[in-house]
Amino acid sequence: MTLTELGDLGDFLGGIGVIVTLAYLAVQIRRNTQAVRSASLDAVFTSHVEFQRTVWADPVLTKVWFDGMTGTTDLLEEDSRRFLFMLISAARLWENSYYKARGGTLESTSWAGMHQELTGVFAGPGVRIYWKLIRNMFSPDFVAFAEGAVRARTQPK
Repeated sequence: MTLTELGDLGDFLGGIGVIVTLAYLAVQIRRNTQAVRSASLDAVFTSHVEFQRTVWADPVLTKVWFDGMTGTTDLLEEDSRRFLFMLISAARLWENSYYKARGGTLESTSWAGMHQELTGVFAGPGVRIYWKLIRNMFSPDFVAFAEGAVRARTQPK
């Protein structure tokens, strides 16, 4: 075997090595993407459950939340402030989920149910009153999305 043939064999083996390395990296990237999505879903659900637990564990907060959402009862000043902060927290959860879904780290199937639930909350007559007070705290992109989703939900079909 000549030196040229050995060089050609080395180039061939090097090419195979590159292909094997790229295949290995593709598998690792896919696994990493799945792990990131799983962690993202876990974080979103944990935040969501913690918010719910805080509200549902306290009868006063539960009443404030539902009275504020429906808008059927005038809230006392103190309860109005409580509801406002709970609404900001709920909107942050929705915004976080929205950006994760848009960025691809939250699966569309997981996002769909959460989106329906949050759209239902934000479509409440009481929420729409308070939303006007806090909407400027959120990114314009999210505000446009949220208001469009609520509009689509509340418009007659």
